[in-house]
Amino acid sequence: MADVTIQFQSDPATNIYGYGNGFVVHFFEVPRNDTCSELPEITNGWKSTSHPDLIHGTVVTYQCYPGYEVQGSEILMCQWDLTWSGDVPSCEKVMTCPDPGTVEHSRRVLTGSRFIVGSTVQYVCNKGYSLSGSTLLTCYNRDTANPKWSERLPKCNPERYEPCRNPGAPSTSVQSLEKAFYQAGETLSFTCRTGYEMQGEPTIRCVPGHPSQWSGTPPTCSASSSQYLNERKLDVASPDYGMEGSNIVIAVLIPAAVVLLVILGIYLYFAKLQGKTIRMPTSSLPPYDNMTEESAFNNPIYETGVSMDVMHMNLRDVDSQNTINVGGILPPIPCPHPVHTPLFPVPSPRPQ
Repeated sequence: MADVTIQFQSDPATNIYGYGNGFVVHFFEVPRNDTCSELPEITNGWKSTSHPDLIHGTVVTYQCYPGYEVQGSEILMCQWDLTWSGDVPSCEKVMTCPDPGTVEHSRRVLTGSRFIVGSTVQYVCNKGYSLSGSTLLTCYNRDTANPKWSERLPKCNPERYEPCRNPGAPSTSVQSLEKAFYQAGETLSFTCRTGYEMQGEPTIRCVPGHPSQWSGTPPTCSASSSQYLNERKLDVASPDYGMEGSNIVIAVLIPAAVVLLVILGIYLYFAKLQGKTIRMPTSSLPPYDNMTEESAFNNPIYETGVSMDVMHMNLRDVDSQNTINVGGILPPIPCPHPVHTPLFPVPSPRPQ
């Protein structure tokens, strides 16, 4: 395209006829000098312009057909000096696949630095996760489009493990989060009660497996030195009530038995000194009635007045205070006033 130049000039022929008011118009085309040169087409692609005339500021964009990619700058602009901003690009056959990306909780293994046709990418899930999908992706070529990967990206899902049961805890410790079951990977912490010291690791972990297991045994809580002394004092201050009752019974019965033995010994001793024969009362005595009047019944055992046994005692052993001294061995024993008491009931005379 060219510009048209129009030139106006006075017509000299008008002076001949005496008019003096004519002019001549001259016009001609001249090449424009404010546009860039025309850009060529490219093989396996096409171009598009932002303005029909390639004036300064016009943008030309190059694109390639499917299966090809632009090599070089795909956008060129007509500059103020009427030159293009770069060289004309070309369309080359695409031989690589786009980066497939990464998968969470996994790592990938590549067969090359670029994802060219024929290369592979392998995905490996981390421990504790299982792969869902294809582990191997291959870049393959397509005639009418760009190369692509053979499979979609896989996923790494957490493995399902049996939970760990609550390991329990001694009465002297406390669990941080007490529940019946703990999922694989969870932790359980222990603390000791006041006055106790921990022996072992304070935290254990549920290790995934089939079945899942704890990483260690729960710690133990042993009494500290001050707590041990307090418990000993408590044991001394609060004895067993059953033992205390038994001790009281023993403490009462033994002295009572000793007193009875002493009394029995004294009785036997005096009985021996007096020459008495110890007679035990029988359970089947003859039926006797009390005597109400004098009788000729001769009872050698029953006597009035002072007992025969007392008369046999050595009177020198009886002092003025009516006490008996027995060889100086025992303390003085006060003598009771004599009473007239029969040893056995006297039977009354039966009527004739």
